Amino acid sequence: MKKMAVAAATTTIAALGSLVVAPAAQADPYPRSIDTECVAVAADTTVGPGDTVKIKFKWTADGNITPKGRVEYVVRRVRTGVVETGSFWSGAANKAQTKNFSFERKGNYYVEFDTAAKSTSVFRNCSASTAKIKVRNRF
Repeated sequence: MKKMAVAAATTTIAALGSLVVAPAAQADPYPRSIDTECVAVAADTTVGPGDTVKIKFKWTADGNITPKGRVEYVVRRVRTGVVETGSFWSGAANKAQTKNFSFERKGNYYVEFDTAAKSTSVFRNCSASTAKIKVRNRF
């Protein structure tokens, strides 16, 4: 009887010993582990020379944190290449940044945006481009 009780106690201790759970690992994401999405939308796609076009740019990610970082833009004319470059800061919660661009010459243009988050940021960089913006004679 004593031998059975000792055997049962040993088995119970062995079973409980295997139930010990290690502490949970830290849930910090690795750098560049959160997918992001960029969208660029032009208010008008056909304008006259000298007209101003509003372009909205939004950089978003899943979750409740807004990506922050520098956004570089390039205005590219289809035939002649780069017309204008610049940058601005993105990071306002749930807001799209609005930039105004003026096109002096006739032609087809694209405005391309590239994000540049810090190297330690958890967000991935992304890029977006507007649809073709046609600058035509006055209509």
